[in-house]
Amino acid sequence: MSTDAGKAAVLNLEGRVFMSNLEDPFRRAEQELERLRKETRVVIIDIHAEATSEKAALAWHVDGKASAVLGTHTHVQTADERILPGGTAFMTDVGMTGPTDSVIGVRKEDAISRFLTQRPHKFEIPKGPTHLDAVVIDVDPKNGKAKKIERIKIRS
Repeated sequence: MSTDAGKAAVLNLEGRVFMSNLEDPFRRAEQELERLRKETRVVIIDIHAEATSEKAALAWHVDGKASAVLGTHTHVQTADERILPGGTAFMTDVGMTGPTDSVIGVRKEDAISRFLTQRPHKFEIPKGPTHLDAVVIDVDPKNGKAKKIERIKIRS
């Protein structure tokens, strides 16, 4: 990806706690950061994982090597955005963009039915109010360090 300030990279990793047997995201992060930082100092990591501890541990593991580590998957925005000592912005979960009156983006009735019956159920997206959860990060393009992280929450 290219910006007005130059190239930026986004690295998507998947956590292993409560997830299928996957490759180690910590070792993969090390390998990919080494490769990506030859092209750009700005590297954003999306860690798609269940456990908050795994997301935080990854952020500390790459502090100073990645511009940001942003958690996803739980669909609930956390209020713990910060800059770690090495200059890596971190937030446990950015949240969700989608229907507000839902169960992580699907019709409430569909989710409840699946929990009650334990059978697969087609999920549909409900109509109605929506929301946007996001973050804005200010990164120095010369050194790749985050200067600021701001949580955004917009409701319609």
